[in-house]
Amino acid sequence: MHYKGWIKRDQQDLLISTLGDGLMMTSGAPEAPQICLHALGVAMLELHGAMVRMLPSILQNLVRIYSAAQLSVHLLEFVSSISRNQGLYTNFRKGDYQVLFAVAINYIRFHNNQRRRETSLSTNTAGARPADVGEKSDPRRQSTGAIPASPSEKQLLNDVALSQYVLVMAYQVIDVYFLSLTPALKAEMFDSIIVGLLQSNYSRSNLDEVNEVCLDMVLQNHSRSSEDILGLSDVTVQEDFGPVVERHWIQHNGIVTIRAQKEGLMAQIIERSCSGATSRIVDLTAEVSRKYVERAERTERPPTSLPASPLSDSPVSAFGSLSQSASRGRSIGRNRRLHSMAPGLPSLHHEPDMLPHDSIARLLRGELLSQSDLSRAPRFPMRFGAAPCLALEFINAYQGLQNLDVPVMLPPNFEAVARSLRIFDNTAMVDTHKVSVAYVGPGQTTEREILLNQQGSPAYWNFLRGMGHIRRLGQMKDFSAGLDTSGQDSDGRYTLGWRDLIAKLIFHVGTLMPAREDKQEQIVRKKAHMGNDFVHIVFNESGRDYEFDTIPSQFNFVQIIVTPVDGQ
Repeated sequence: MHYKGWIKRDQQDLLISTLGDGLMMTSGAPEAPQICLHALGVAMLELHGAMVRMLPSILQNLVRIYSAAQLSVHLLEFVSSISRNQGLYTNFRKGDYQVLFAVAINYIRFHNNQRRRETSLSTNTAGARPADVGEKSDPRRQSTGAIPASPSEKQLLNDVALSQYVLVMAYQVIDVYFLSLTPALKAEMFDSIIVGLLQSNYSRSNLDEVNEVCLDMVLQNHSRSSEDILGLSDVTVQEDFGPVVERHWIQHNGIVTIRAQKEGLMAQIIERSCSGATSRIVDLTAEVSRKYVERAERTERPPTSLPASPLSDSPVSAFGSLSQSASRGRSIGRNRRLHSMAPGLPSLHHEPDMLPHDSIARLLRGELLSQSDLSRAPRFPMRFGAAPCLALEFINAYQGLQNLDVPVMLPPNFEAVARSLRIFDNTAMVDTHKVSVAYVGPGQTTEREILLNQQGSPAYWNFLRGMGHIRRLGQMKDFSAGLDTSGQDSDGRYTLGWRDLIAKLIFHVGTLMPAREDKQEQIVRKKAHMGNDFVHIVFNESGRDYEFDTIPSQFNFVQIIVTPVDGQ
């Protein structure tokens, strides 16, 4: 919007407010809300200040129109795009976040209710007699003697794919906004998120798998800030400690692995769960001492002696007293009441009772709490504090959370366990994507000319600086989009990368990858990387339109053409 500098502040607010009001026009002009959502998406970037001021009222309108099926994809993508611009929701309060979570949970509930209706209809139709189906279900058969053709198989597949996409987007909204919260706000939002997920659960007997993963995400990240989460690696790498002793413990949906040096004090503690994994390096002696002192300070008893390493032959190392129940810890949400996820509605619960103390453990086992329990007791018994014994401080899959099942040691040196963990460790914990960046110089029109480019204009390099961070390929241990990280620099020394709380991008930057005229294998290798990417970003300074098939590929579905104006 080159003219945005001419729009005064009050006019900007009026424009955004009008677009927000347009979201409510779902009956008279059904295409208007979709157009308004797209316009608001542009305003996020071009009229940032006005969007920050008007966003709370826009979110209120989103809750009112969630049932419009034709808007589901556009609405959820709009809400998700807000999360990519942290400046838009820096000043959000609890009520604003409740609206966002309400939008996502309403879509999950809507999707699962629709599945139940379709399943019920299919069951009733299959159980009916042929005569009933033909004569009673469809009166048109009586008048015409034929039933109109059913929707095509392709259309049905498209409907299913769209429905699944909406469901995935709804969970993504929950993930990204919960991970962005401060630990204090996470504690306040826990009850409403979990109860909302349980009330929208599709199965009547077991917790849905996607809800299990979402619950695990909440429990694993309840005390982490967004900065801590961004610092986590997206894959698990086993450190080279030389000869090690390795043991695994399973607890609900989590597995804890301790790899301790046979001839040293260092150890790697890996915590894996269905929503991600973390790894940390510790000095066992120092870590045991620190945890022992912390436990002593909690109980206000001075330490008398330090226990041995948790992997030694001491009573603590045998992980004794694991059956003791947690008796201490602070309760989160003890004085809070859960209100309806939809703003403005009265509380759905009237009894102050808390759910049974094993409620979280039951959910992690995949069990579903009864609706009577949920309606009678609005609060979850979330207790955080010291584990019953020091050993559990090391092997608990959910650090600091009490009232869970005791971890169980897996058989050591069992190949099936080791193989499963290797597969898990090679799976990225965030969405990973690879995108090509090509520079087209003045007068260039052919694929070979573009692939041979090793330099670009100042405007091009300035464009690259805004796309991500420079990564040294030889030092990368996580997702590298297939680029050589062995240190031989066959794909160049550097690349660009970007990530947020739930996604990571690695760019195949053509000008950062080697390609000489006399080395055909380098050109082929560069084409192999760039040609296999679904998305190409083309910085075009050729002076003419860029043709879509300039770099032909079976996978090149999207091209983003960037043409500088006046060298900028």
